[in-house]
Formats: sequence, C-alpha cells, structure tokens
Amino acid sequence: MLNTHKLLKIIIGIVLSVFIGAGLMIFVYSLPTEHVIQNVQKGLRIYEREGNYPTWGSGEHSKLDNFTDAIMILEVTHPIADTVRAAMLNPRFGPMQDEKPVNTLIKVMHDDMSGLTEINYPRYWHGYLVILKPMLMMAKVNHVRMLMAYTDFILFVAALLMIYKTFGMPHAIAFAAVVMTINLVSVSMSFQFSSIYVVTLTAIIIMLKKNRRLIDDDLYPYFFAAIGIIVAFTDFLTYPIFSVGLPLIVFYLLNKDTPLKVMGGNFISWGVGYAGMWSGKWIAAYVLTGQNVLMDGLHQIMVHARVVSDHAAAGWQISFLSAIQRNIATLGHGPIRIFLFIGIIALLYVLISRRHLITRRIVLPYLLPAALPFAWYVLASGHSHIHAFFTYRSLAVTVFALACLAIELWQKKKPTQSACKNLCS
Repeated sequence: MLNTHKLLKIIIGIVLSVFIGAGLMIFVYSLPTEHVIQNVQKGLRIYEREGNYPTWGSGEHSKLDNFTDAIMILEVTHPIADTVRAAMLNPRFGPMQDEKPVNTLIKVMHDDMSGLTEINYPRYWHGYLVILKPMLMMAKVNHVRMLMAYTDFILFVAALLMIYKTFGMPHAIAFAAVVMTINLVSVSMSFQFSSIYVVTLTAIIIMLKKNRRLIDDDLYPYFFAAIGIIVAFTDFLTYPIFSVGLPLIVFYLLNKDTPLKVMGGNFISWGVGYAGMWSGKWIAAYVLTGQNVLMDGLHQIMVHARVVSDHAAAGWQISFLSAIQRNIATLGHGPIRIFLFIGIIALLYVLISRRHLITRRIVLPYLLPAALPFAWYVLASGHSHIHAFFTYRSLAVTVFALACLAIELWQKKKPTQSACKNLCS
C-alpha cells in the first residue's frame, strides 16, 4: 500500500532518475554521428518509398508513423556543437512551417539544406536515443527497424507463454486479443510505437516471474513508479495508459487476495513516476541551458487538454465525446470489427448468464483499469482526437480487462444448494 514514506522514496527516486536521465542524454549526444548518418543514408530508400504516414492495410490502425520516426532520426543525426545544450533541447533540422519530417530527412541526407532551419524539441526526454543511436552506429536504419520488429515479436511470444503457464489458455487468448487490438505489425514497424510496447511487456514478464519477491518485499509501488519513469523517459506521448493498465490487471490476476486500494496505490505510484520524470526534463533543461522549457511543456499540456484554443484555430472541432468516438472508431475499423462483435456478444452472454455471481469485489478490479483509456481521452481530448490512429491502442487495456472479467465469471463455480443453505442459516 502506498503511504507517505513510500511516496517520499519514490520522489527521491524520481530526482535520481532525472540526474541519470540527463547523464544518459549527454552521453548519447557525445557519441559520434558519422556512422549513424552513413547507415541512415544506406537505408533511406524505405522512407523515400513510404512517405510520412504509410499504411500496410486498410484503416488508420494500420497506419505507420514515419512522421515521428523521421523526427527521431533527424535528432540522432543532427550535428552537435554544444553537447549539454543539445541533450536538453534536442535540436533537428526542419522547415519553419508545414513540416513533413520524412521530406526533411530526405533533403538533409542528400545535403540539401534549402528552406531548413534548426528546431528544438525540448518538452520530451527523447530517451529512445539511448538505444536508437548505438544501434544506428552499427546497422542500417531499415535493419534496425527489422531488429525492433524481432524484439517486439519475441516479447509477445515470451509473455504469451508465461501467461498461458501461469493462468491458462483463456487468459492467453485474452492477451492475444490485446496484441490484435494494438496491431503488432504496425507497432513493430514504427520506432515511436515500440517504446511503450517494449516497456510494458518487459514489465509484465518481470511481474510474472518475480511476483512473489515483489509482494514479499513490498516493492510493487516502486516497480510501478519505475514503469512510469521509464515511459516518460523513452516515449513521446503515444498510448501511456497501456503501460499502467495492463500491469495493473496482471497484478490483480496474480494477487487477487490483495485489497483494491493496493491497485489504486500502484496506479498513483505510476502517475507520480510518469509526471515527475516528464516535468523533471523541463527543470533539468532550464537549469542546464537557461531556456524556459517549463512554459513550453505547460502550454503543450493545455493544448492537449483543450485549455487553449490552438486546435480550434487550426480548424479542428474537438470535444470529449468526439475524442472517445474517434478512438473507438479507429479500433473498430476493418476486419477487426468482426472479432470485436463476437467478443461483445460473448461478454454480454457471460454477464447475463452469470449475473447472480456478479459482485463489486469481482467487477471493480477489472472495471477500474477498463475505464482508464476513457479517462485519458477526456483528459487529453485534443491530442487523442487528432492522433487517434495511435492513441486508440490504449483501448487494449479495456479489451483485456473485460475479457479477464468474463473469464473469471465463466470459471467461477456456482454455489451448491447445500452451500446456499449453510449461508442462509
């Protein structure tokens, strides 16, 4: 359970993480870029062919985000004059307006700097560079994408087998439905989609293997805080709820005898770690460069939450409901709607046929994680509406939670007649 003493330890951990994160970013920006640029140039044809937002299938859920991947590569290849300043402000080349990063990347790799200027992107940590840059020093960018895909699929198989061994076939099928929901093909083909996925599945594998140790030593609050810290360090703002919702469900499946408030404490720990580490970048950047990154970060939060009218000025008509609707529509586009329809029918059948078994103690541990994506869409409705093609992946938490609820109700034995008599006497 989370208390003041543990919260203080988490805050201290965040402060240390900010120092470590700043050190890692300074280190990676000090690495030479010659081989990186060569390996990007050798694999550049893949971006020349695909463009900014290619799709390999039908619908937005099969869309790749080369737009953001190109920004990542532009950062990792950018010439560095001041290592510390670059590590905190994350410069890249780009046009002053109407930016299409893949087009910019192609121009930069062909030494065409016409119409380009240096752009800073300091509101995120960009911790993915700690992995991406060393990999690009050794392999072509298209090969790095393939290595990322192999990693994603290996993690899926490992987690699936461990869930099958721990909980059985029904829960393994539910987890497979999660991966179907997020569309692993698209995730594995985009660097920015993979960060959350890799962190989350690694966390789940650790929980399945080390749950007894985490429980006995009361380490779960720190574990969830660490997940939040790592996500804030490595991710842009893709589908962060995925990284807390799924581990919360797995935590409950492993420890059903723990009070519900323990789950709530773990969620708060994740939130403190995530928010603390993210805002820690703004403070670190201000201290090390003197640039007011804090105001940029706060303004962007207000934009995502529709506190300011930037979206309306750009022609977007956004509301809480429209954000939720767009994300659900993205999830249900194309052939996957067949599986969703079957799943909804199965869920309704179980809820109706086992309604006499439904209690708050059974339902709430699943409904609370299931509601997290919708709370996020309301909180960040601007961002969720515009970027529904990747924010919809948070709904995988809802899919897994409801599937696990249906499994528990279906597997729960009906009380026998004698048990009912004893209960009533």
